[in-house]
Amino acid sequence: MDRDSRSHDTAFGRSTIVFALVTLLYVLVAHALAYLTHEYAHTVTAWSLGWMARPFDVDYGAATVSNIIFLGDVSDNVSYDPIFASGHGPSAAMIALAGPFLGNGISYFLIYAVTGAAWVRSRRYVLMFLYWLALMCAANIWSYVPIRALTTHADIALAAKGFGISTWLLFPFVMAISAFVTWHFLTRMVARACEPIVAGSLPNLVLFVAFTAFWYFSFFGGDPTSGSYGPISQILSITSRYLLFPLCAAWLGSRYVARFISPR
Repeated sequence: MDRDSRSHDTAFGRSTIVFALVTLLYVLVAHALAYLTHEYAHTVTAWSLGWMARPFDVDYGAATVSNIIFLGDVSDNVSYDPIFASGHGPSAAMIALAGPFLGNGISYFLIYAVTGAAWVRSRRYVLMFLYWLALMCAANIWSYVPIRALTTHADIALAAKGFGISTWLLFPFVMAISAFVTWHFLTRMVARACEPIVAGSLPNLVLFVAFTAFWYFSFFGGDPTSGSYGPISQILSITSRYLLFPLCAAWLGSRYVARFISPR
């Protein structure tokens, strides 16, 4: 059946609840995988450069409910002070940048390439999981650039220190990468995955849009709203959570929901 003749389901029912629960499960698992990939990219890079004894020596933190679900206390366990003290700033910069741009950036484009395969696109739940994994990788970059780039600590500040430059000077270069990944995700990845995932259901589409906008711009963009990364990061975080999140939902809605319910 071609797309023009496909009927659309607008009813909210049990299948919608199942879709929401499956999506939540996939989101949480994908978040954990992307988070750990980020941290392992730090540690493997540090190990390969001779600054860690073991390649996967991540600090997993306490076994609390919050940490088990969201991994908020997990850290790369890389000791940067000896690296800087020994005059190996560029090595420290490479280790710091490996998390967002190697662990998450390269992973995002690899996942996108895999989703182009016919066997993936014909398997809804495989594509669905890969979509959320791609989002977690892309949004992880967003959480560092721009959100936590212009600050005194975290990955981008460490990279700038390693290169011997200010975060303001490094910012345009890393921002260009982050902006491209965000544009690519919202215009290419979403377009590729949306219709096969929602499977003709309008409530599924609304959930798809809501989950996408929330996780990208609120969950990953909202952490520094407390001010723990300084006033610039706080302003960027507030903007991401309270402006870009609803704008993204509205923009995706204008592209997909309106087209979805229009007469065929």
